[in-house]
Amino acid sequence: MSDTDFVAERYWDDVQVGDCLPEITLALDSTAMVLQVSGSQDWSRIHHDIDYAKDSGIPNIFYNTGWTTALLGRLMTDWIGPSGWVENMGFQMRGMNPQGSEVTASGKVVEKRFEDGRALVDLEINLVNSEYGPTTPGKATIRLPRK
Repeated sequence: MSDTDFVAERYWDDVQVGDCLPEITLALDSTAMVLQVSGSQDWSRIHHDIDYAKDSGIPNIFYNTGWTTALLGRLMTDWIGPSGWVENMGFQMRGMNPQGSEVTASGKVVEKRFEDGRALVDLEINLVNSEYGPTTPGKATIRLPRK
């Protein structure tokens, strides 16, 4: 592993309201779907059986809540660096992220503050799907070290 494999430390002092987190874009293909379902052991047929999904009135199989949580978590942890901490995260699943589409995770700094001796940053986070547009709006608070 080289030094370039590590995420740089991010400090509260260097973060500004309006800063955007680097986006993560993923193609949601059937191989990734099978890996996700087997890894999470979410055997609900709606996530891996296209005929079952269609019979249920859903046009395609779609990624589950665990995958959504993990992608939004990765968005933040890739950005905050080794000493950052996700204090809390919440999101609403307003649309599906089905196989065959592409999803982009993004985030933006909306507030900086101190609370109980902690240097906190509030974020808006979301997933946008290439077929359906915004599917998963959310909010999170992270803690960062000071310089």
